[in-house]
Amino acid sequence: MKNKLLISTILLATLLVSGCARSGEFKVMDAWARPAASGNNGAVYFIISNATDADDTLLSASTDVASAAEVHMSMMDDNGVMSMQMQEALPIPAQQEIIFKPGGLHVMLVGLTQDLKVGDTITMTLNFEKAGDWTIEVPIREP
Repeated sequence: MKNKLLISTILLATLLVSGCARSGEFKVMDAWARPAASGNNGAVYFIISNATDADDTLLSASTDVASAAEVHMSMMDDNGVMSMQMQEALPIPAQQEIIFKPGGLHVMLVGLTQDLKVGDTITMTLNFEKAGDWTIEVPIREP
C-alpha cells in the first residue's frame, strides 16, 4: 500500500512539473475570406498565435481554389497610395501573434478557379518551417 501511494505521488508530481514546464501552443485561428468571383483575386485573413518558446516562419500557402496563394503586406505610402509587397517568408516570433487583416497582411488568392460565395467554406494549407503544414477551414463572409 505504501508503494502504491509513493508511486502515485511521484507520478502526480511528474505530471505537474511537466505541465508547468511545457510552453504554449502554436495556433492558426479566426480565418475568413471575402466573397470574390472566379477569375478575380481574393484575400484570406486569420491570426497566427505562436505562444511557444521557439520562433517559426510561414514559408508558403496553398489552396485548390486559386492558381496561386501568396502572402502579401498592404501598405500606404506618404502620398496615400496603397500598394502590396509579396512576402517570401514571414517570421513568426515566439510569444507573438501575427494578425492578417484587411489593409495589412493577407494571403492573396491569385486567379480564383471558383466563386467565393458568402456561406461557403474553402480549405487552405499554410506551411511553416517548424510547425509543418496546417490545413485550415476558411469561411467566406462579408467583412
